[in-house]
Amino acid sequence: MLDLSSFPLSLQVLMHTDGTVTDLIELLAHEKLTVIKLHETTNEDSSFMTRKIYLQGKNSKINWLCAESKIYLNNLNDNFVKDLIHHSIPIGTLWTKYKIETYKNITDKKEELSISIEQTGYECGKKLLSRTYEVFNNQKLIMEITERFPISHFAKLAL
Repeated sequence: MLDLSSFPLSLQVLMHTDGTVTDLIELLAHEKLTVIKLHETTNEDSSFMTRKIYLQGKNSKINWLCAESKIYLNNLNDNFVKDLIHHSIPIGTLWTKYKIETYKNITDKKEELSISIEQTGYECGKKLLSRTYEVFNNQKLIMEITERFPISHFAKLAL
């Protein structure tokens, strides 16, 4: 796995947490975040959804995180799915709202260079740290999530 010791402490914390990142980023960035949906589609039989979002600072308009998710809708509560589809609510906030116990298995951590906004959510040449993980509830896979953090944004934060 990737050695994180040379990266800002804020990113080291975010890359290791198994909690929700929304609250942590709000604490580190000193601002509330909002979900900006970039893309959301459901497959033909509505068994899964793919979604791409930014967690954006309400005041700064900084995109602190770009996340891509594959969400297995059949393994989730119907009200959770309705909120996910019809509202701009972070997934971690929905886990709390619906008291969904989760187990996260981090499968990859890496440093990468953005090739394009379409691929990574950030302009070409931007240095990113990313992590991919699986989320389980009651031993069922409910989500696969890749989160990308722009290194330069977090390097400016004081801890």
